[in-house]
Amino acid sequence: MPLYEYACETCHKEFELLVRGDEKPVCPDCKSKKLTRLLSVVSGHVAGGSSGGGEMPEGGCGMPQCGMGGCGMGGMMAWFLAAVLSLAGTAMAADAPARLLVVTVTNGFRHSSIETAEPIIEQIGRESGLFHVDYLRQPAGEDVFAKAFAPESLAEFDGVIFASTTGELPIPDLDGFLAWVKSGKAFIGMHAASDTLKSSDAYVEMIGGHFAGHPWNAGGEHAFVVHEPSHRLSSMVPERFRWKDEIYQYDLRYNPENLRVLVSLDMTASTPKEPWHVPVSWVRTCGEGRVFYTNFGHNSETWQEAAYQQHLIEGIRWALGRSEAPSEPNPEVQAAEYLRSVVAAAAEATGGNADDLLAKVDAITAKDRSFAVSLRPKMLELRGMDAAAREEAYKAILAELE
Repeated sequence: MPLYEYACETCHKEFELLVRGDEKPVCPDCKSKKLTRLLSVVSGHVAGGSSGGGEMPEGGCGMPQCGMGGCGMGGMMAWFLAAVLSLAGTAMAADAPARLLVVTVTNGFRHSSIETAEPIIEQIGRESGLFHVDYLRQPAGEDVFAKAFAPESLAEFDGVIFASTTGELPIPDLDGFLAWVKSGKAFIGMHAASDTLKSSDAYVEMIGGHFAGHPWNAGGEHAFVVHEPSHRLSSMVPERFRWKDEIYQYDLRYNPENLRVLVSLDMTASTPKEPWHVPVSWVRTCGEGRVFYTNFGHNSETWQEAAYQQHLIEGIRWALGRSEAPSEPNPEVQAAEYLRSVVAAAAEATGGNADDLLAKVDAITAKDRSFAVSLRPKMLELRGMDAAAREEAYKAILAELE
């Protein structure tokens, strides 16, 4: 793919673009197609206009100040120029904006925030210089999906964003799509991307979990805990913070052994108090590919938050392989947060002292990272219990703290 320098005849900006095949270049600022090509910088020649350049004059370097047709610098200068431009072209290609397919199609509930999300995704990609986007929007039937998700079409992209998609999307070859992600591509899911393709266990495993209700509704201000304040995908928010958004819980296909949770609901400071862990943002590897998911994004106001936009930029950057950050699963961290949630709910139900109980949990899990993991089977049983049965189960779990 050659890299060219262009001047826009409409807004008069100058910029560089990678050109793929027969793709028509478009100004990244004003979207005009009225462009003048100024320079090619990866072909081994620097060429004005659109001629593609010429060869070095035989026997001379071609520089006016030389004037020595037989100076012997021609070959050396050509080699040097080609080497420099090759290195420059490689570096520029590595740093060139990625190309992402953004899917906002819904086959179920449609979030009104999608209208806010679409231009913001394009904006943060353009302003960061990290990526350009192509949209697959509503309405889009089987024929449109067949074209967009055909192997030759996916080959043009570095990754895909599912922005609050819902329901059974008509992806013609879902196994092929998942294999494409595993081959080294980026998958970025936002909010209801986890309320998509419920019937596919393979998709649910890839993204990490599937929607199972949202007791923490869009109008409430909920509490959150950041498990790794120094992690580049979560460092833009305080270690504990409050935010107004809709937060999902996930069905039993969620597997803590598969992913690294960065942000969770802080059940101790949220209402209602349910006795289970509610992860909010995570990362995982999928074959050679990378998956970043964030549950934030139900409310339009969330998309307008600078911290959320930075969260997205860093998540997309990591998913594209443009940055490195820890992604190994952290089941011990998740289990410890699970136990804190159970203890908070148990204290509320039984009238116990939540602060004292939570202090015990923190002291035990700090010494023994496997303690909370060993209690996970008992904690999972709470999901299917009524209030009376839960009270007895609470007592059994609390006894483990003594």
